[in-house]
Amino acid sequence: MAELARLEHGPANRARAQELSTALAVRAAVDADFQAGLERWHEQAKLLRTSDGDVHNEINGGTFNGPAVQGRDFSGVSFTTPPPTIPSSPPATD
Repeated sequence: MAELARLEHGPANRARAQELSTALAVRAAVDADFQAGLERWHEQAKLLRTSDGDVHNEINGGTFNGPAVQGRDFSGVSFTTPPPTIPSSPPATD
């Protein structure tokens, strides 16, 4: 699709994005299979997060023993950390 190729070269160009939107709508209007596929894609795309929403991460004060993760929309994150070390007892005094 030529409109998609042009948009790939200028993804922030609103006019090119509108051209692609129009081309997709016209194709969907005349091709039921394309329309069904486009609707499936649209439903899947709605599940994706974009950079909408502010995030402010801050750590201050205190002592931290372990990982600290800052950000937004994490999934499938795991950590493997060694067990804490237990201080040895001071030598006995007689």
